[in-house]
Amino acid sequence: MALRPRADDDRLVEQVAAVCARAQAPLLLLERVAAAVRRHVPYDSAGWLLVDPDTLLITGVYEEDVPRQAQLALIELELTAEDVNKFVDLGRARVPAAALSATTDGHLDRCARWTRVYGPAGFGDELRAVFRTGRVLWGHACLTRRADRAWFSRREVELLARLSPHVAHGIRTGLLLHESWAEDRADGPALLVLDDDGRVESTTPEAMDRLGPVEDGRLDASVVVHEVAAQARALADRGAGGPPAVARTRAATGEWLLVRATRLAGDVGRTAVLVEPARRSDVAPLLLHLHELTTREREVTGLLLTGMATADIARELWITPETLRGHVKAVFAKLGVGSRAELFARLSHEPPVRSAPGS
Repeated sequence: MALRPRADDDRLVEQVAAVCARAQAPLLLLERVAAAVRRHVPYDSAGWLLVDPDTLLITGVYEEDVPRQAQLALIELELTAEDVNKFVDLGRARVPAAALSATTDGHLDRCARWTRVYGPAGFGDELRAVFRTGRVLWGHACLTRRADRAWFSRREVELLARLSPHVAHGIRTGLLLHESWAEDRADGPALLVLDDDGRVESTTPEAMDRLGPVEDGRLDASVVVHEVAAQARALADRGAGGPPAVARTRAATGEWLLVRATRLAGDVGRTAVLVEPARRSDVAPLLLHLHELTTREREVTGLLLTGMATADIARELWITPETLRGHVKAVFAKLGVGSRAELFARLSHEPPVRSAPGS
């Protein structure tokens, strides 16, 4: 009897791997993965999330039956509350998935998310997973079941962990496929002002052009606005540590955007969010993740961009010139350039990024 569930699990892994092997827009990929997983691992609501791999702030979401206010409350708790199974901790864990029931030994009320959001709404167990390639995180998933349903099993946790590298690869490939540089744009940044409940008090027209309806029931790509605003509030109001309130994301047009937020001085309860076309230098660290440069190759790239002579770089890194040449060759090959000048143009020039025509 135990063989059939294992065979079914293997088929799901193969199905998800096949979905993730086809390059596609990351949110569409998550929607297709969710459909496959939900048939095999039943759940009642879920959020499938994209993140900025450097700040780990959410940049997009495919949500299934999660009310808007619950999403905003979960964003706030993730950034400000001490809690169990936080995504940042799962990202460092040996197993990239965990069930709330197992982590709390069945005492769900030990979790702030459950006490403040899930429990009052009639939900029980939660299953979380992170999608990572090596140590780089590209996204998360959060699945929940109603309180009257069975908790997530150990087998289901292990299954989500098996899916993690496939989904991470799919997200990375989707971003990498559409990477291209566009002409300089004349339009400037878009500005939004949010209150502490996530309501938009004012906005410039460019914001909706780039992110879609910011106050729509489904947050989709606009979730990044609420995420960076929540982080700005955490940094300013409660002195909470963590990454800066900034994230990079893709607009519906394919353009790379830089989204950052700040608490308005002397204006209690309001946060300004700036959305602007990203420069190459803004996106450069993300490109290094997308092209899977090693830690040493990223160090070499950073020093090459400073203009430092190769002999000085070798001394700085305590490696031989021959070893350095090997690293430089690998960097050039991964980034598709043939010289230091081309490398500088690829990573340091000013225009924004958008999808290739017709993609």
